[in-house]
Amino acid sequence: MTEKSALNQTGVLIYSPLEKKYYFRVYQEDKTFTDYNLCAEDIKITITDKHLTLYQNGEESKLDYSRKTLGKSLDLSFGE
Repeated sequence: MTEKSALNQTGVLIYSPLEKKYYFRVYQEDKTFTDYNLCAEDIKITITDKHLTLYQNGEESKLDYSRKTLGKSLDLSFGE
C-alpha cells in the first residue's frame, strides 16, 4: 500500500447508480483513471464546474446542473 496526501488533488465525484455509491475519480495524463472509495465521513470540497447550481425549494435543497445547461425554464419543482 502506498500513501500520498490528497491536498490539492483534482478529481471528479462519480456516482455509480448500480452500486448506489460515490467514488472520487482521478484521471492521469494518459486518460486512465483511478476510482477511490470515499471512506472519510466529511470531506471539504470546492465546486469549480460553472454548469452546476444550488437549488432550494422550501425544506428541500439540491445540487444539479443549471436550468440553462439543461435547456429548461426556471421551474423549481423538485418532483422531476
